[in-house]
Amino acid sequence: MAQTKVATRIVPPALSERWASRRTLDERIRVRFPAPFQAIGAFVYRLSPRSRLRRWAIGLQISRVYAAANRRDFDLVLTFNDPALYEFHPSVDLLPPDMDRVYRGHDGYREFWRLWLEAFEDIRWDPEEILDFGDKALVTTQQSAHGLGSGVAVSEPVFQLFTMRRGMVIRQEDFLDRAQALAAAGVRE
Repeated sequence: MAQTKVATRIVPPALSERWASRRTLDERIRVRFPAPFQAIGAFVYRLSPRSRLRRWAIGLQISRVYAAANRRDFDLVLTFNDPALYEFHPSVDLLPPDMDRVYRGHDGYREFWRLWLEAFEDIRWDPEEILDFGDKALVTTQQSAHGLGSGVAVSEPVFQLFTMRRGMVIRQEDFLDRAQALAAAGVRE
């Protein structure tokens, strides 16, 4: 019989425009000295997914990481990704045929963004819901952009599954289908 994973639902807090548009003091310190913050992250991820502290910390962290990515602050985003183990698997439904299917490490993350920004300069992802499964988190986001060449507006939900180890992201998988994302997390709806 298959084990049933139970998710803790977290609604990421909305950040003020001022807080979302630039680094906070703790984020500036994190970029310079990531190890203490990563140790705190490892502690938070050892807590029960039902823990109030964990739910608050993860909700705030997710909001801030997406805000950093939306302002192209990749140095900050990468402090949350394990440099040796990180793998990014973008949705094959979103990729043109000439792009790689897997991007590895910090260099791979930067390369993916470079290529993506060539097509969608104003692309952004806004988190709407987090399902915390303990070692994995599924973030429902709203992706929006305009094609750089065509100007055509794009807006659709993207389901981003993050696998964690010691509080660091080791794998990210993007899906356009929620059921596929949940199946990848080991959950059936």
